Amino acid sequence: MQRFLVVSYRMLTHTAASHKLLYETPNDRPVAFVTDMGLMIDAFEQRLSELQPGDSFDFALKDAFGQRDEDLVRAVPRKTFEINGKFIEEEVYPGAEVPLMDNEGNHFQGTIVQVTDKEVTVDLNNPLAGREIQFTGRVLENREATLKEIEQTAKILAGECGCGGDCDGCGGGGCGGCQ
Repeated sequence: MQRFLVVSYRMLTHTAASHKLLYETPNDRPVAFVTDMGLMIDAFEQRLSELQPGDSFDFALKDAFGQRDEDLVRAVPRKTFEINGKFIEEEVYPGAEVPLMDNEGNHFQGTIVQVTDKEVTVDLNNPLAGREIQFTGRVLENREATLKEIEQTAKILAGECGCGGDCDGCGGGGCGGCQ
């Protein structure tokens, strides 16, 4: 059974020394989603689905963004990052997150690890892969999703607005204000 959840939460790195805020939904703009549609981390959805409206939560998930895979750290020719024969050093430097595209036209992000005269080492792991992530917040709504909510979410995932009308109010990417 798919659930319709509305939550306000914070996502932080979880280490013994400190917590770094990664993402936060303001209390006046909570996030609403239908479970089991690939929108949120499965373990996050599962934990929240067990809670009642008004319940607070505070839990950590290990490998929420997958495990690190060292095979996804790759050296590519430096010329891959050239435009008109000039290396784009203002965008390609250690620590930079760069947009990439594979041979099949799929877009994804990579993090530059090292730049040498001949190669650029790129880490294709999610930057949060292998890390423990802390989630804190409050469940505002938790109920069975309606067929309409499931259909709207499917439309959004297919690249449509899902509002059934003018998408100016939702920026074309969701239906936060376009019901």
